[in-house]
Amino acid sequence: MFTTVSVIVIILSWYLFRKVAGSMKPTRLNMVSWIFYAQLVVFSFIGSVLVVNGWVDDYYLAPIIGKDARFYGWLAIQYTMIAMPLSMLFINYLHGRKSNIRFFHTYINSPVVTITSKKDSYILFPLYLCSFLSLATVIYTFALMKEIPIYRAFQGVDTQTLALLRMETFMKFEGSETARKLLGVTLTPILSYVAYGYWRLTKLRIHLLWFLTMFVLSFFILTYNIAKAPFIFYIMGFLFLNVLTNGYIRKRTFFYLISFSAALIIMAYFIFMGVSNFEKLFEIMWHRILLGQVMGTFLSFEYFPAMHDYIGFSSFLRFLPPALGLDTSERAFRVIMEIMNPGAVADGTAGVVTSLYIQEAWANFGILGVIIAPLYVGMFVQIVYLYLLKFKKTPLSIGVLAYLSYKMPITSGFYHFIFDDALMFIFVFFIMVYVTALTLKKFKKQEAYKKRIKIISYSSHLAV
Repeated sequence: MFTTVSVIVIILSWYLFRKVAGSMKPTRLNMVSWIFYAQLVVFSFIGSVLVVNGWVDDYYLAPIIGKDARFYGWLAIQYTMIAMPLSMLFINYLHGRKSNIRFFHTYINSPVVTITSKKDSYILFPLYLCSFLSLATVIYTFALMKEIPIYRAFQGVDTQTLALLRMETFMKFEGSETARKLLGVTLTPILSYVAYGYWRLTKLRIHLLWFLTMFVLSFFILTYNIAKAPFIFYIMGFLFLNVLTNGYIRKRTFFYLISFSAALIIMAYFIFMGVSNFEKLFEIMWHRILLGQVMGTFLSFEYFPAMHDYIGFSSFLRFLPPALGLDTSERAFRVIMEIMNPGAVADGTAGVVTSLYIQEAWANFGILGVIIAPLYVGMFVQIVYLYLLKFKKTPLSIGVLAYLSYKMPITSGFYHFIFDDALMFIFVFFIMVYVTALTLKKFKKQEAYKKRIKIISYSSHLAV
């Protein structure tokens, strides 16, 4: 029964997502189709079917999850697969569209253009300034690290030491976490995509140098704690850029980027995770990809409220000053880890158990959260997607769109769609760059106008 229902759900979900995405073809990859194929189907849906049917009981977390938690977790994911695209379709109707297919194809087949002038010098100035800030932040991040995990990994230290180093680097950074996260981890990849867009548009060497510099900086800031996924997804971002600039991805380009990403994953597991053979590698990857992400959802239904009260808004208030005296809590994925593996949390080697955003919606608000979250997240995603597609197609807009296409926090938590400093920063950055450029252009025009008035006045005086 579970499998039959799931097959019906996936077919209906694909049909609905096709209407709101514009295209579901891998060669025309976009934000919405990526959410469907990768974050929902691969990281959540397939695993939910395997777990509810009891087909993966050899997985180390499966025995923890009871029959009820398996059923409710599966049911919540099936609901998400339908409710999310329906709410996205609702946003489409509000914008007068039954489907995004023609709208999306018109956008990707239109040329990339400059923003304020032929050379875009007004907007390049704030972009170069932001690039300098990114460079300074990357240097700042590595300068404050007591030990660099990726360097120690190449020295051949054991995996236990690497896990501890990774947690210390991530959770015990002595500098400004906000600066590292926003100006380093978030801004640097975006600027590399923007630089790539300008290089493709102008073919100028200075833009190629700019792109290569930002690419190298992106590599260092995304791998500083030997996390594998951030840089792999960053590479995948160039697939989105190719769609946005060329209208599609060439099969050869698609193959090369996928192969390169796969090679990086294999190399990382052999070097950093101590994997000694391909049989072990495939077993780990099978578990990590199809089960590792979805298990957090089932654990949430297992632990809340049976072993921990619903968290409510207390985890959403952690960004407020402690002086306000409000009761705050760790977020759901950290609470789940504390319940599941308190020893690893105590010795500093455990991180968090992230999963589909429905995990946090249930842990915080129960059934009400499960019902509302997919509707809210669907509307949020579709509003961002539509407005970026409506925007003038420039290197800046496609750079931001490419980044958000794989970075939407579908498998990170519901909190990010309520208050996420990184998403807010991206929107502020996008707007401020445009405002700064237009202000500079207006100021330049005023100066030129004043100069012409002076010349005319002087000429009139000589004529008299």
